[in-house]
Amino acid sequence: MTTTDGLPQRTPRGDLWQQKGWPRELDGATSEDVAGLNLNLFTADFMFPILVLDEAAVDHNIRTMAQFCKDHGVSLAPHGKTPMSPELAQRQLEAGAWAITAATASQARIFRGFGVERVLIAHQLIDPAGVRWAWDELQEDPDARIICLVDSIDGVAAMEAALAGRGDGTPVDVLVELGVPGGRTGCRTIKDAVQVAHRAAASPRLRLVGTEGYEGVVDPAATDFAGVDAFLEEIRSLTERLAAESLFDHLDEVIVTAGGSTFPDRVVAVLNGNWDLGRPVRLVIRPGCYVTHDSRMYLDSGPFGKRTPMDDYPALQPALWLWSYVVSRPEPDLALLGFGRRDVSYDAHRPIPMAVHRADDVRHLAGELEVFGLNDQHAYVRVPRGFDLRVGDIVRCGISHPCTTLERWRVIPLIDDEFNVVGVVRTFF
Repeated sequence: MTTTDGLPQRTPRGDLWQQKGWPRELDGATSEDVAGLNLNLFTADFMFPILVLDEAAVDHNIRTMAQFCKDHGVSLAPHGKTPMSPELAQRQLEAGAWAITAATASQARIFRGFGVERVLIAHQLIDPAGVRWAWDELQEDPDARIICLVDSIDGVAAMEAALAGRGDGTPVDVLVELGVPGGRTGCRTIKDAVQVAHRAAASPRLRLVGTEGYEGVVDPAATDFAGVDAFLEEIRSLTERLAAESLFDHLDEVIVTAGGSTFPDRVVAVLNGNWDLGRPVRLVIRPGCYVTHDSRMYLDSGPFGKRTPMDDYPALQPALWLWSYVVSRPEPDLALLGFGRRDVSYDAHRPIPMAVHRADDVRHLAGELEVFGLNDQHAYVRVPRGFDLRVGDIVRCGISHPCTTLERWRVIPLIDDEFNVVGVVRTFF
């Protein structure tokens, strides 16, 4: 068989042949078949490097965050942009998540396509196609709920212009976003936010349902939390002001949402409870990276890691591991691993060697090896003189900042403690 351009056609059946690292003998298999194939990371013909997810760690992290939200009576809308995975979104919803957060209309459309009923878009919808998609989705499915942000009168006008000519229908829910000077989006003052809220409330196409902010841009390295807490208090003040001006009188509940992966504990401490708006307040936090966690950035920064360990909750566990062969030892203090920038994140920190696998032995590391450089397909590792590391050894690396690692892989094996593949996580970036 040949293709239309005359080249030989050798396309296998199924979809796994298209994915990085998966064994060649899976011709005909799909990602839905994987759990029943009895694959093992080291005995099946996986082609390294390979990114894997630790099933026990994923389960632990989902249960820990769900318990935290349940104990404090807050709602969870995990930021689905981290893995963009229907399997992980479904597990989070089954564990009690109220919604899934997306960053764009395109991401929201993907989650709606996988049956997610309630999507919070933590962004302004300005592009006409995205606005029209949200409107049409709400008209087609009476059970759907799509919530997005507004931070300017011009933004409200842009949404209305995109919907010009549409008939009457279910409005798009919006939250007024409060920001900080020098930060990202969001009104810079409460006065500006009040004006935007009045404009949104007057729109027949929109429905004002609450307020939003992202405290992670205030001071991500803060240890005293004064700036973060002050910003969260401003969100409270804005919400109370809008209620006092009767902008929430049409609602059964007011939504207040903040809280990324770094400061969800401060959001709960400052914004949970002591509301007097004449109706209930639903506080929604939006961490995303907790589901996979990592071995550096969030290990050091979040409330479930080293920053401010909470006695009532176990630490989150790193669930993402990149396994790669040592492909060269050209100098006594240098090793080259067979992965690079095409495979792993490096925007926050470089990968961290955590263990060496040789035959049936796994040797855990305590900082002896360091990745000090990356090419597209090679990692440069500094090796202490005398350290036993050979060509053919397999090194397990942890990562820092899961978002930009996950986007490089489409079908990721879920493995158990014996390195057996018990399922897959698909990503849709």
